[in-house]
Amino acid sequence: MTGAVYDVLACIVALAIPVAAVTVVAEFVDACKPRWYHTLPVLRRSALLAGLLLPLAALWEGPGAEIWAPDRIFQVDGPWDIGFPEMLSERLVPYLHALPAVYLRSYDAPLLVRIAIALHGLLLLVALLLPFRFWPFREALRATFCGALIACTASLLALYIVNAGYWLLHQFSFWLVAAVGLLFQRFRLHREHRARGH
Repeated sequence: MTGAVYDVLACIVALAIPVAAVTVVAEFVDACKPRWYHTLPVLRRSALLAGLLLPLAALWEGPGAEIWAPDRIFQVDGPWDIGFPEMLSERLVPYLHALPAVYLRSYDAPLLVRIAIALHGLLLLVALLLPFRFWPFREALRATFCGALIACTASLLALYIVNAGYWLLHQFSFWLVAAVGLLFQRFRLHREHRARGH
């Protein structure tokens, strides 16, 4: 398999993973949820927001924050000039390991990180405990499981999408630069055309 074909397949896999994950989890939640779960969107939304807030704190406090500088995306031999398996093992996995430590280090974290962690905890409690106010115990457990699954999926996918997004931007850097150049050239020719009164 040539390098170009491998790179194309890796990019397709990188794009397909979040789509497949969301589809599978949505079907699983739909199968497990209690009756009338859809009438309480606060449960799903609080679980989703809780899941998204924790990765934000992890990215802020996690290892190697310098790799997120915009100028590092397109750098040759930079942190994103790696293969797809290396992106998963060297970029994504360390942040997955850092998620539990975010709570342990929250006491001396910056204010915005502490606010994000506090909101994460509050929203997670809403998603996990509020069902017991509306359903019998067994039905409430199913709703709690759905909330926990949504929150975990949102956290993992948020970290994945950020890492894969940076990696894909590096992979497509040539085409992005070419597209921007073509758009700029078209805009410049259009301005010259209008300036000549045509």
